[in-house]
Amino acid sequence: MKNLKKLLAIVVCIAMMVPTVAFAATSSPTKVNVKSATAKSLTYNAKSQTTTIVVNGKTLTLNKDFKVVSGSLKATKAGTYTVKIKGIGNYSGDTTVKYTVNAQQSYKATAAAKTYNAKNQTTKVTVKYGNTVLKRGTDYKITGVTRAKNAGKYKITVKGINNYKGTKTIYYTINKAAQKSVKVKVNASKKKITVSGVKAKAKVTYKSANKKVKVKNGKITVGKGVKKGTKVRITVKVAATKNYKAYSKSIIYKVK
Repeated sequence: MKNLKKLLAIVVCIAMMVPTVAFAATSSPTKVNVKSATAKSLTYNAKSQTTTIVVNGKTLTLNKDFKVVSGSLKATKAGTYTVKIKGIGNYSGDTTVKYTVNAQQSYKATAAAKTYNAKNQTTKVTVKYGNTVLKRGTDYKITGVTRAKNAGKYKITVKGINNYKGTKTIYYTINKAAQKSVKVKVNASKKKITVSGVKAKAKVTYKSANKKVKVKNGKITVGKGVKKGTKVRITVKVAATKNYKAYSKSIIYKVK
């Protein structure tokens, strides 16, 4: 009789536990509402990019944790985008989030140097993001001196627009030209040096290696004691000007 009572007690206990176990096995965890969701910002890179949705520090998976109701997680151009999402799986509720594709400022700008040619010249400005050449008026605008005539250093400011931002200050140079047309002739019998083809009225000077042989304004003066046949090195110098480089040439004068 005692054994029967024990058996009945065990059966009753098991019967009372079954509903509890069954309930525990079938109950689902509390779903997390997506109302606090945020979308990560991006930076323009000339390619299509996809933002990520984050709830309570966790990155959600599309079509597992949420689905897109309207808008898109993908964007290319700089700007602010809106997307509506709905929680699924372990997430519930719906919400609208915004994300930004920030304009790119890691671009480089250069301006080509020129050489003075007595005419107005326009420098070539090149702006690149990586290997992509940007377009003026679409990606950037320019202020400053892009066209000039005289030798010197000129400043240009490049400002990013639309998908690009920030300003870059660059410089380019119009270099001085060489005195390519200069010709030096010596007339030993007339004791004269003729210099022609000098640009920009540059100053011409002469320097003799022999102190007794002097040159002024192209005229050679031979002092006493200098024997005929003596060879003297004379250096002709054309001074630099605003737009031309200095020029120098050495000649040998033979005393007659």
